Amino acid sequence: MCLLTLLVGCEKQKYEDFIEPDEPEPDPINIILYSDKDSKDVDSGDDSKDVDEGVNLLINGGLEEWETFWGPERPKGWSLPSNEYVKRDKSAHYEGIFCAKMQSLEKGNTARLEQKIQVSPNQKIRIRFHYAITQWKDKGARTYCYFRTRSAESTTISAEALNYFYDANTLRIIRGGGYGLTYFHHELNKWLTFDETIEVPPAANYFAFGINSYYGTTIYVDDCWITYVSN
Repeated sequence: MCLLTLLVGCEKQKYEDFIEPDEPEPDPINIILYSDKDSKDVDSGDDSKDVDEGVNLLINGGLEEWETFWGPERPKGWSLPSNEYVKRDKSAHYEGIFCAKMQSLEKGNTARLEQKIQVSPNQKIRIRFHYAITQWKDKGARTYCYFRTRSAESTTISAEALNYFYDANTLRIIRGGGYGLTYFHHELNKWLTFDETIEVPPAANYFAFGINSYYGTTIYVDDCWITYVSN
């Protein structure tokens, strides 16, 4: 049986290719994942419960509702690690009235839009959203997501584990611009669609969905969906 731990030696593409200097990896847990070629008799979580296909798992996926409890305004249900770099915008929305404008104005800092949701292990989820880039520089923008066993950040499944469970092209769905892409397509001043499907790893019960926009790039994000799809 091939077991995956933090110490496993893999001959796949190194995970460092997916890490940026200004994106520290949350402290991972020493978790074991099982690949498809391993035994199926593993208690990796309750993946037998019913899931609602077609129901958006994100709160306020359309980014229409914004609120202010303290400090800068933020979209309801979402977290903004760098509030000053994500703003409500109605000049370039894809649908509805508002969208999120992401723009880092300082070198070394990242504009990030994030929401944590519950997911079921071994189920497939579809990630779909629309984005428009009006300015592109260097690294541009991409997805940057985590899977966790519990809601706390300390339960993040390690980078090495994900790198073993997914091939390099698939990993770029949650750490890149889509299957096989390092960053988003950057055809300027046009709404584009990100639409990919990925399997939730065994033992993962939470998914931290995130989009990063790096210094010098301006991106508008709207109409975000995460749904279950049939296996």
